[in-house]
Amino acid sequence: MAAITRPEDSLDTLAIDIGGTGLKASVLDGTGQMEHPRVRVDTPYPLSPQKLVLELQSLIAGLPSFDRISVGFPGMVRDGRILSAPHFVSPDGPGGTPAPKLVRAWEAFDLAAALEDVTGKPTKVANDADLQGAAVIEGNGFELVVTLGTGVGTAFFSQGQLLPHLELAHHPLRRGKSYNEVLGEAARKKTGNSKWRSRVFETVEVLRALCFFDHCYIGGGNSARLGSDLPAGVSVVDNAAGILGGIKLWDVTRGQAGEMANARHRAVATTPPTPRRRPVRRTATTTSAASATTQAAATSAGDAPPAPRRTPVRRAAATTAAATPTPRRTPVRRAAATTSGAAPAAATRRRRAPAAGS
Repeated sequence: MAAITRPEDSLDTLAIDIGGTGLKASVLDGTGQMEHPRVRVDTPYPLSPQKLVLELQSLIAGLPSFDRISVGFPGMVRDGRILSAPHFVSPDGPGGTPAPKLVRAWEAFDLAAALEDVTGKPTKVANDADLQGAAVIEGNGFELVVTLGTGVGTAFFSQGQLLPHLELAHHPLRRGKSYNEVLGEAARKKTGNSKWRSRVFETVEVLRALCFFDHCYIGGGNSARLGSDLPAGVSVVDNAAGILGGIKLWDVTRGQAGEMANARHRAVATTPPTPRRRPVRRTATTTSAASATTQAAATSAGDAPPAPRRTPVRRAAATTAAATPTPRRTPVRRAAATTSGAAPAAATRRRRAPAAGS
């Protein structure tokens, strides 16, 4: 895949919005304007990763040419790989019973690489709320994006940069039920618009207390059902942002950990290695050779060569002395004194013995 060398404002971007009910796509010019009306098909089920790629190939076949691809996916995505696909792991679609075969098929599937293989274009894949949020944020402070459709999506931005994605949709929200179970399309149909709208606004206050957002944008297919009476710091955005965020995705993810790691890898690969330091022994050998040359020159000139430096031996002697201690002398003076004292006594006994016999 050849690297793109043209300025970014001249690039055409294929933007794809993958949803639980529909697959949508269009091509955007460098200013973010659609070069072709958005195309859409219903999401087929069951949907394996390979079938999705084939469906997308068919969907974009009639679109203008493009230089790169941005994809919004309804699940957890990291470095182009799908970590969760809650809508697609059931043969029956969203809310159905997961099939082990589909679960295994979607696990860590590299959607970005698969699309690059079939199109030959660089591809970025992000959560669909991240993609939509990239189109609507202003880049000021801490901004929250919430999408309301088949399920619930969230995206967080700080000073215009996308933060790591959190799948709040599967987190408990109310009476042990998740965000999806309380605010998703199935819940709206079951409870009615009025009750569903009240729960949406209650959830906004929960999120406000959670992250203290400066502004919250609500999008997705069901956002239009909220009406115009919105809480403070909240606005509703057009659902078309899921497509229009295709260009912005390349901006809001620039400099993130994955790209910085790749940049460091490229820098390491192109930087020449530091020369290896020469061992000290080589330097010593060179010095010895220089000394030998100096001595030879002095001898040829008739001068006596300098006396070789004496090797210090005192330390070695001290070490030897310390290593072999002097044997302790046996005290003999006391023994001598005792022997000499006993000898006169014995002599006295020998002289007195004859006197007693006479």
